[in-house]
Amino acid sequence: MKITFLVPPPIDGKIPERVAGCAYLLYYVPNIFLLSAAAVLEKAGYEVRYIESTIKKWDQKQFRAFLRENLSDAYCFYSVNLSQKTDMQALKDIREIRGNVSVVFFGPAPSDRPAEFVVDGNTYVVRGEPEYTMLELVKALEAKSNINGIKSVSFRNKSETHISHGLMKNTPPQSSPSQGGEGGVENTFSDEIIHNANREPIEDLDSLPFPARHLLEERDVYYNPKLGMRPFAAVCTSRGCSYRCIYCVPSSLSFSRELEYKHHLGKKPPVRKRSSENIIEEFKLLKSQGYKAVNVQDDQFVWGEERTIKICEGIKDMGIVWGCSARSDHLTEPIVKAMAAAHCKFIDLGVESFNQKILDYVKKDIDVKKNEEAIKLVKKYGISAKINIMFGASPMETMDTIKKNMEEVKRLKVDQVMYNIANPFPGTEFYKIAKENKLFVYGDYKPVNVAKEANIAYPHLGKTDLEKAVRRANFEFFLTPRFVLKNIRRLGSLDSLKAMFRKLF
Repeated sequence: MKITFLVPPPIDGKIPERVAGCAYLLYYVPNIFLLSAAAVLEKAGYEVRYIESTIKKWDQKQFRAFLRENLSDAYCFYSVNLSQKTDMQALKDIREIRGNVSVVFFGPAPSDRPAEFVVDGNTYVVRGEPEYTMLELVKALEAKSNINGIKSVSFRNKSETHISHGLMKNTPPQSSPSQGGEGGVENTFSDEIIHNANREPIEDLDSLPFPARHLLEERDVYYNPKLGMRPFAAVCTSRGCSYRCIYCVPSSLSFSRELEYKHHLGKKPPVRKRSSENIIEEFKLLKSQGYKAVNVQDDQFVWGEERTIKICEGIKDMGIVWGCSARSDHLTEPIVKAMAAAHCKFIDLGVESFNQKILDYVKKDIDVKKNEEAIKLVKKYGISAKINIMFGASPMETMDTIKKNMEEVKRLKVDQVMYNIANPFPGTEFYKIAKENKLFVYGDYKPVNVAKEANIAYPHLGKTDLEKAVRRANFEFFLTPRFVLKNIRRLGSLDSLKAMFRKLF
């Protein structure tokens, strides 16, 4: 089989970012979650291709012209909430041009709402972690064999009678988590959607091949301005987060596995970590391939002092600059010192708010003072402290708490900050709260640019209030002479800085 992974042109001109999965594109990051699934298929002997039409600047006409010439046996889409309409339009184009060729959706949106993607008998959803599920599904499609036993697959079954083994009939998995158990029951189907039982998270991440980065057609377009060097790669050293923040949309892969696990078992999946030896081996490969910068795409990179320091010791002589995300309460002085020695250039800290009551409400499980200490510690060792601040994640948010956040950012002399408006994503606890309390200004979740637009409102803090606040906060931080002078050189040019401003304002 010939398999093509596709990123179609956006239908509204706004490009969804699919790696973090919760915002529109600021800069291109290679989707290593997609490339990991592609690597597993390649290792099994399949011919795989990856077309990222947004990088090629294709419009709808060019995308359809490609489909007329391409003879793939299956097309795969890594879908996030912001890309769902675009990806479903691409499915319509495929059906019109290529007929009933197999189409596979995976990623957080189809994992959460598979029934919305399985629109005909030749579309399939791979839920949760994709690698082994995708391989089993492709093998079954190639052999035209039964897919009922493939865990974490949703599909339409056209047969009239079927013996179900841990299957669910015509009900999205999130609605009936108890139905994913073992055992068989007699069911009757008539072109109904089947949700196979869930697959356990991959235990041994070291067994996976490294992402198929050779499939990237234009390597130098990928970039992270916080690192400022090319070629740039992304690496994932662990999967998942053990914490319980109500608003959190972790990396799109972690969100996929979390949604799948919660829908079926009612709890978060266990964190899985690659060995330090395996991570160092991947960095060595990247070094040999000429990569100069790496973003560690984990939800939380720092899992213990011994492991983190061992990774840092193993990569420090390679000369690769890198950055990551970490919880403030996981950072110790030996860890930060080792990270600095290994050329770590930034650490993203999910501060969210400098108000303790708000942090407690959103179940951040961290102390404001710990966040302050972490910012100072990171800066002490010359690493850029980049923090995230979220407006409106709690009914306790007021214009006074927003003002306090802005004052604290100035007082602590934070190197970089990203102010956003909280948007309750489907599959989060915050979404349930927003629905129950009628916080959605459009009646339900809507894809918006969270750096500019509010999707929620409180009686005392309306949509316009939140939008003015985030605009003012970003304006005051990003247009200060201190920030502009410091970042022109890092971003490469004044034009690059202007492009970033256009995304925010």
